[in-house]
Parts: sequence; C-alpha cells; structure tokens
Amino acid sequence: MIAAVFEAALTPDQADRLAQLMREARPTRPPAVLSAALLVENGRAQLVAFWPDRESLDRYLETAEVPRGTELMRKVGVEPTFRIVDVLELG
Repeated sequence: MIAAVFEAALTPDQADRLAQLMREARPTRPPAVLSAALLVENGRAQLVAFWPDRESLDRYLETAEVPRGTELMRKVGVEPTFRIVDVLELG
C-alpha cells in the first residue's frame, strides 16, 4: 500500500472547509482510493489518500488533469506540496 500526501499550511477555517469538501467529494473519489484522511496539527494539514499500490496511483495520475488532493486544497486557497510514501501495515 502507498499514500499520496498533499500538505499545506491552513487556517482553522480552511481546514474545516477542506474537511467538508472531502466529505462532499467522497462519492466521486478515484475508484482505487481505499481511504482518505485529513490530518491537522499546528496550522499544517496533510490530506492523505491511501492507494493499494503504486501502479494504480500512477494510472490515475496519467489521466488526471490535477490530482484530487491538489484540486481540493486549491479550492480552499492553498497550493499543496505532494509526495508519495510507503504504508507499512501492521496486523
């Protein structure tokens, strides 16, 4: 599993709006996304989308004009950084 991480500085109002946009966009999120979360701490937010593998994310990125996380963060007025990280499952 991997995660696409979109990070930016957000005000509390921007974070609340982003959470609302994420809830509203859930029905149209890319089909391969397993789950998504918004982590907020000390004025920084990370929108994290979990994908089953790098290949499914790469296929999505090849066809998307703008990644969904970037699109949502832009709607609240910020330009995020983007990175891909491995997710190690325990269980």
